[in-house]
Amino acid sequence: MAKLAPTQIEQLQSIGAYLRQVRQEKGLSVDMLANQIFIRPALLQALESGQDAALPEPVFIQGFIRRYAEALGLDGQTIAKEFRVTPIDVVPSLDLVEQVHPNGAVKRPEPQPEPRASAGFTESASPLPLERSSPRSPLPLLLGLGALAVVLGLGAWGLFGRNSVTSQANNSNLEGEPAIDAPAPTADAPALDAEGIETEPSGAADPLETADDIPSTPLEAPVVVSANLSDRAWLSVVADGENVYEGIAESGFEETWTAQTSLVFRTGNAGGVELSVNGDRAVVLGNSGVVRTLTLTPDSDVETVESP
Repeated sequence: MAKLAPTQIEQLQSIGAYLRQVRQEKGLSVDMLANQIFIRPALLQALESGQDAALPEPVFIQGFIRRYAEALGLDGQTIAKEFRVTPIDVVPSLDLVEQVHPNGAVKRPEPQPEPRASAGFTESASPLPLERSSPRSPLPLLLGLGALAVVLGLGAWGLFGRNSVTSQANNSNLEGEPAIDAPAPTADAPALDAEGIETEPSGAADPLETADDIPSTPLEAPVVVSANLSDRAWLSVVADGENVYEGIAESGFEETWTAQTSLVFRTGNAGGVELSVNGDRAVVLGNSGVVRTLTLTPDSDVETVESP
Protein backbone atom coordinates (compact mmCIF):
# COMPACT_ATOMS: atom_id res chain seq x y z
CA MET A 1 0.00 0.00 0.00
CA ALA A 2 1.15 3.54 -0.72
CA LYS A 3 2.26 5.80 2.10
CA LEU A 4 1.79 9.29 0.71
CA ALA A 5 2.62 12.65 2.19
CA PRO A 6 -0.21 15.18 2.71
CA THR A 7 0.95 17.16 -0.34
CA GLN A 8 0.91 14.01 -2.48
CA ILE A 9 -2.63 13.15 -1.30
CA GLU A 10 -3.86 16.63 -2.31
CA GLN A 11 -2.22 16.29 -5.73
CA LEU A 12 -3.73 12.82 -6.21
CA GLN A 13 -7.26 13.96 -5.29
CA SER A 14 -7.09 16.97 -7.61
CA ILE A 15 -5.81 14.95 -10.57
CA GLY A 16 -8.27 12.08 -9.94
CA ALA A 17 -11.25 14.44 -9.86
CA TYR A 18 -10.15 16.02 -13.14
CA LEU A 19 -9.72 12.65 -14.87
CA ARG A 20 -13.13 11.45 -13.63
CA GLN A 21 -14.76 14.63 -14.98
CA VAL A 22 -13.16 14.19 -18.42
CA ARG A 23 -14.14 10.50 -18.53
CA GLN A 24 -17.75 11.27 -17.68
CA GLU A 25 -17.90 14.03 -20.29
CA LYS A 26 -16.69 11.57 -22.94
CA GLY A 27 -19.25 8.97 -21.81
CA LEU A 28 -16.64 6.27 -21.11
CA SER A 29 -16.87 3.59 -18.42
CA VAL A 30 -14.14 2.56 -15.99
CA ASP A 31 -14.25 -1.08 -17.15
CA MET A 32 -13.74 -0.15 -20.81
CA LEU A 33 -10.72 2.02 -19.99
CA ALA A 34 -9.32 -0.67 -17.66
CA ASN A 35 -9.33 -3.24 -20.49
CA GLN A 36 -7.73 -0.71 -22.84
CA ILE A 37 -4.76 0.27 -20.62
CA PHE A 38 -4.41 -3.06 -18.71
CA ILE A 39 -5.12 -1.58 -15.26
CA ARG A 40 -7.64 -3.10 -12.88
CA PRO A 41 -10.93 -1.18 -12.50
CA ALA A 42 -10.48 -1.04 -8.73
CA LEU A 43 -7.17 0.82 -9.16
CA LEU A 44 -8.75 3.32 -11.59
CA GLN A 45 -11.61 3.99 -9.16
CA ALA A 46 -9.13 4.50 -6.32
CA LEU A 47 -7.17 6.86 -8.56
CA GLU A 48 -10.26 8.95 -9.34
CA SER A 49 -11.37 9.17 -5.71
CA GLY A 50 -7.86 9.76 -4.31
CA GLN A 51 -7.87 6.66 -2.08
CA ASP A 52 -4.12 6.26 -1.51
CA ALA A 53 -4.58 3.17 0.72
CA ALA A 54 -5.72 1.08 -2.28
CA LEU A 55 -2.89 2.21 -4.59
CA PRO A 56 0.70 0.93 -4.96
CA GLU A 57 3.93 2.93 -4.58
CA PRO A 58 4.06 6.57 -5.83
CA VAL A 59 6.13 5.67 -8.91
CA PHE A 60 3.38 3.29 -10.08
CA ILE A 61 0.69 5.87 -9.29
CA GLN A 62 2.43 8.36 -11.58
CA GLY A 63 2.50 5.73 -14.35
CA PHE A 64 -1.24 5.02 -13.87
CA ILE A 65 -2.01 8.76 -14.18
CA ARG A 66 -0.03 9.07 -17.40
CA ARG A 67 -1.66 6.05 -19.07
CA TYR A 68 -5.16 7.02 -17.88
CA ALA A 69 -4.76 10.58 -19.20
CA GLU A 70 -3.42 9.36 -22.57
CA ALA A 71 -6.38 6.99 -22.91
CA LEU A 72 -8.67 10.03 -22.48
CA GLY A 73 -6.81 11.91 -25.22
CA LEU A 74 -4.95 14.22 -22.80
CA ASP A 75 -1.28 15.06 -22.38
CA GLY A 76 -0.41 12.23 -20.01
CA GLN A 77 3.21 13.25 -19.54
CA THR A 78 2.33 16.77 -18.35
CA ILE A 79 -0.52 15.65 -16.09
CA ALA A 80 1.61 12.89 -14.51
CA LYS A 81 4.28 15.44 -13.59
CA GLU A 82 1.69 17.25 -11.44
CA PHE A 83 1.94 14.27 -9.04
CA ARG A 84 5.39 14.29 -7.47
CA VAL A 85 6.87 10.89 -6.66
CA THR A 86 9.07 12.39 -3.94
CA PRO A 87 7.47 15.16 -1.80
CA ILE A 88 9.51 18.33 -1.28
CA ASP A 89 10.00 19.24 2.38
CA VAL A 90 9.95 22.98 3.03
CA VAL A 91 12.66 23.83 5.55
CA PRO A 92 12.38 27.35 7.07
CA SER A 93 15.39 29.61 6.79
CA LEU A 94 17.38 30.30 9.91
CA ASP A 95 16.70 34.02 9.46
CA LEU A 96 12.94 33.37 9.74
CA VAL A 97 13.11 31.40 12.99
CA GLU A 98 12.36 33.59 16.02
CA GLN A 99 13.90 32.89 19.36
CA VAL A 100 11.18 31.79 21.78
CA HIS A 101 11.43 31.51 25.57
CA PRO A 102 10.33 28.24 27.23
CA ASN A 103 7.22 30.04 28.55
CA GLY A 104 6.11 30.88 24.99
CA ALA A 105 7.03 34.59 24.95
CA VAL A 106 8.87 35.81 21.90
CA LYS A 107 12.31 37.18 22.70
CA ARG A 108 12.73 40.62 21.20
CA PRO A 109 16.18 41.95 20.35
CA GLU A 110 17.47 44.34 22.99
CA PRO A 111 18.07 47.89 21.77
CA GLN A 112 21.71 48.82 21.45
CA PRO A 113 22.86 52.13 23.02
CA GLU A 114 23.74 54.77 20.49
CA PRO A 115 27.32 56.05 20.58
CA ARG A 116 27.65 59.43 22.28
CA ALA A 117 28.94 62.15 20.04
CA SER A 118 31.78 64.24 21.33
CA ALA A 119 33.60 67.22 19.93
CA GLY A 120 34.41 66.06 16.40
CA PHE A 121 34.53 62.31 17.16
CA THR A 122 32.45 59.41 18.48
CA GLU A 123 33.29 56.82 21.08
CA SER A 124 34.14 53.40 19.76
CA ALA A 125 35.39 50.27 21.38
CA SER A 126 39.11 49.99 21.08
CA PRO A 127 40.14 46.82 19.27
CA LEU A 128 41.77 44.14 21.34
CA PRO A 129 45.37 43.48 20.48
CA LEU A 130 45.85 40.32 18.48
CA GLU A 131 48.13 37.70 19.92
CA ARG A 132 50.82 36.72 17.51
CA SER A 133 51.72 33.11 17.60
CA SER A 134 55.39 32.37 17.47
CA PRO A 135 56.45 30.56 14.28
CA ARG A 136 56.89 26.84 14.70
CA SER A 137 60.25 25.29 14.02
CA PRO A 138 60.34 22.97 10.94
CA LEU A 139 62.86 20.69 12.65
CA PRO A 140 60.33 18.05 13.92
CA LEU A 141 58.76 17.80 10.46
CA LEU A 142 62.13 17.32 8.79
CA LEU A 143 63.13 14.67 11.31
CA GLY A 144 59.86 12.79 10.72
CA LEU A 145 60.32 12.85 6.94
CA GLY A 146 63.90 11.65 7.30
CA ALA A 147 62.87 8.72 9.49
CA LEU A 148 60.11 7.76 7.00
CA ALA A 149 62.59 7.81 4.12
CA VAL A 150 65.00 5.52 6.04
CA VAL A 151 62.21 3.00 6.79
CA LEU A 152 61.10 2.94 3.13
CA GLY A 153 64.68 2.49 1.95
CA LEU A 154 65.29 -0.46 4.29
CA GLY A 155 62.03 -2.07 3.19
CA ALA A 156 62.89 -1.73 -0.49
CA TRP A 157 66.40 -3.12 0.05
CA GLY A 158 65.01 -6.06 2.01
CA LEU A 159 62.52 -6.86 -0.75
CA PHE A 160 64.57 -6.44 -3.92
CA GLY A 161 68.00 -7.25 -2.46
CA ARG A 162 66.85 -10.58 -1.01
CA ASN A 163 65.21 -11.58 -4.31
CA SER A 164 68.43 -10.73 -6.19
CA VAL A 165 70.59 -12.81 -3.84
CA THR A 166 68.18 -15.75 -4.06
CA SER A 167 68.09 -15.65 -7.88
CA GLN A 168 71.89 -15.54 -8.07
CA ALA A 169 72.19 -18.54 -5.74
CA ASN A 170 69.68 -20.49 -7.84
CA ASN A 171 71.58 -19.70 -11.04
CA SER A 172 74.87 -20.85 -9.54
CA ASN A 173 73.28 -24.14 -8.41
CA LEU A 174 71.84 -24.75 -11.87
CA GLU A 175 75.21 -24.10 -13.53
CA GLY A 176 76.99 -26.59 -11.25
CA GLU A 177 74.50 -29.45 -11.73
CA PRO A 178 74.92 -31.82 -14.70
CA ALA A 179 72.17 -31.96 -17.27
CA ILE A 180 69.75 -34.85 -16.74
CA ASP A 181 68.04 -36.34 -19.75
CA ALA A 182 64.30 -36.61 -19.36
CA PRO A 183 63.07 -40.21 -19.61
CA ALA A 184 61.13 -41.12 -22.71
CA PRO A 185 57.39 -41.28 -22.12
CA THR A 186 55.86 -44.71 -21.97
CA ALA A 187 52.31 -45.93 -22.20
CA ASP A 188 52.01 -45.99 -18.40
CA ALA A 189 54.13 -42.91 -17.54
CA PRO A 190 53.03 -39.35 -18.46
CA ALA A 191 55.09 -37.30 -20.92
CA LEU A 192 57.32 -34.55 -19.46
CA ASP A 193 58.57 -31.39 -21.19
CA ALA A 194 62.09 -29.90 -20.96
CA GLU A 195 61.38 -28.36 -17.53
CA GLY A 196 59.96 -31.58 -16.08
CA ILE A 197 56.33 -30.47 -16.21
CA GLU A 198 53.78 -33.12 -17.07
CA THR A 199 52.06 -32.54 -20.42
CA GLU A 200 48.68 -33.88 -21.48
CA PRO A 201 48.61 -36.49 -24.26
CA SER A 202 47.22 -35.42 -27.62
CA GLY A 203 44.19 -37.66 -27.19
CA ALA A 204 43.14 -36.17 -23.81
CA ALA A 205 39.51 -35.10 -23.60
CA ASP A 206 38.77 -31.36 -23.61
CA PRO A 207 37.24 -30.21 -20.29
CA LEU A 208 34.72 -28.15 -22.26
CA GLU A 209 33.46 -31.28 -24.05
CA THR A 210 32.47 -32.91 -20.75
CA ALA A 211 30.79 -29.78 -19.32
CA ASP A 212 27.41 -31.02 -20.53
CA ASP A 213 27.79 -34.21 -18.45
CA ILE A 214 27.85 -32.20 -15.19
CA PRO A 215 24.39 -32.31 -13.56
CA SER A 216 22.60 -28.97 -13.44
CA THR A 217 22.10 -27.12 -10.16
CA PRO A 218 18.85 -28.17 -8.46
CA LEU A 219 16.03 -25.64 -8.24
CA GLU A 220 16.13 -23.42 -5.17
CA ALA A 221 12.42 -23.93 -4.30
CA PRO A 222 9.56 -26.35 -5.14
CA VAL A 223 7.94 -23.72 -7.42
CA VAL A 224 10.17 -21.55 -9.64
CA VAL A 225 8.58 -19.19 -12.20
CA SER A 226 10.59 -16.99 -14.60
CA ALA A 227 9.00 -14.25 -16.75
CA ASN A 228 10.47 -12.47 -19.80
CA LEU A 229 8.49 -9.61 -21.40
CA SER A 230 8.59 -8.75 -25.09
CA ASP A 231 5.93 -6.04 -24.66
CA ARG A 232 4.56 -3.84 -21.90
CA ALA A 233 2.17 -5.72 -19.61
CA TRP A 234 0.53 -5.50 -16.21
CA LEU A 235 1.67 -8.30 -13.85
CA SER A 236 0.48 -9.63 -10.50
CA VAL A 237 2.35 -12.39 -8.60
CA VAL A 238 1.08 -13.98 -5.34
CA ALA A 239 3.46 -16.53 -3.78
CA ASP A 240 2.08 -18.73 -0.98
CA GLY A 241 -0.72 -16.20 -0.38
CA GLU A 242 1.60 -13.16 -0.25
CA ASN A 243 1.54 -10.47 -2.97
CA VAL A 244 5.21 -10.24 -4.05
CA TYR A 245 4.77 -8.12 -7.20
CA GLU A 246 2.10 -5.98 -8.84
CA GLY A 247 2.60 -3.27 -11.46
CA ILE A 248 3.25 -2.44 -15.10
CA ALA A 249 6.48 -3.89 -16.50
CA GLU A 250 8.13 -2.61 -19.67
CA SER A 251 9.49 -4.64 -22.59
CA GLY A 252 12.71 -6.46 -21.69
CA PHE A 253 11.64 -7.03 -18.06
CA GLU A 254 13.01 -10.30 -16.59
CA GLU A 255 12.27 -11.66 -13.12
CA THR A 256 12.11 -14.99 -11.25
CA TRP A 257 9.77 -15.80 -8.32
CA THR A 258 9.72 -18.83 -6.01
CA ALA A 259 7.13 -20.43 -3.74
CA GLN A 260 6.82 -23.45 -1.49
CA THR A 261 3.28 -24.63 -2.32
CA SER A 262 1.64 -22.46 -5.00
CA LEU A 263 2.19 -19.31 -7.05
CA VAL A 264 -0.62 -17.36 -8.78
CA PHE A 265 0.57 -15.46 -11.88
CA ARG A 266 -1.74 -12.98 -13.65
CA THR A 267 -1.11 -10.68 -16.63
CA GLY A 268 -3.21 -8.28 -18.68
CA ASN A 269 -1.24 -8.86 -21.93
CA ALA A 270 -0.62 -12.58 -22.47
CA GLY A 271 0.99 -12.03 -25.89
CA GLY A 272 3.85 -10.02 -24.38
CA VAL A 273 4.85 -12.52 -21.66
CA GLU A 274 7.04 -15.64 -21.97
CA LEU A 275 6.83 -17.88 -18.90
CA SER A 276 9.07 -20.73 -17.72
CA VAL A 277 7.82 -22.99 -14.91
CA ASN A 278 10.05 -25.22 -12.76
CA GLY A 279 12.99 -25.06 -15.15
CA ASP A 280 10.95 -26.06 -18.24
CA ARG A 281 11.20 -24.20 -21.57
CA ALA A 282 9.62 -20.75 -21.82
CA VAL A 283 6.36 -20.33 -23.80
CA VAL A 284 4.18 -17.34 -24.70
CA LEU A 285 1.02 -17.21 -22.57
CA GLY A 286 -1.40 -16.30 -25.40
CA ASN A 287 -2.54 -13.51 -27.68
CA SER A 288 -1.84 -9.81 -27.21
CA GLY A 289 -4.28 -8.04 -24.89
CA VAL A 290 -5.67 -11.26 -23.37
CA VAL A 291 -5.89 -11.55 -19.57
CA ARG A 292 -4.56 -14.87 -18.17
CA THR A 293 -4.38 -16.21 -14.63
CA LEU A 294 -2.27 -19.31 -13.81
CA THR A 295 -2.07 -21.20 -10.52
CA LEU A 296 1.27 -23.02 -10.52
CA THR A 297 2.38 -25.83 -8.17
CA PRO A 298 5.47 -28.05 -7.89
CA ASP A 299 3.81 -30.45 -10.38
CA SER A 300 3.21 -27.73 -13.04
CA ASP A 301 5.13 -27.90 -16.33
CA VAL A 302 5.03 -26.47 -19.85
CA GLU A 303 1.73 -28.23 -20.58
CA THR A 304 0.12 -26.33 -17.70
CA VAL A 305 1.24 -23.03 -19.23
CA GLU A 306 0.19 -23.93 -22.79
CA SER A 307 -3.29 -25.17 -21.84
CA PRO A 308 -5.91 -22.37 -22.01
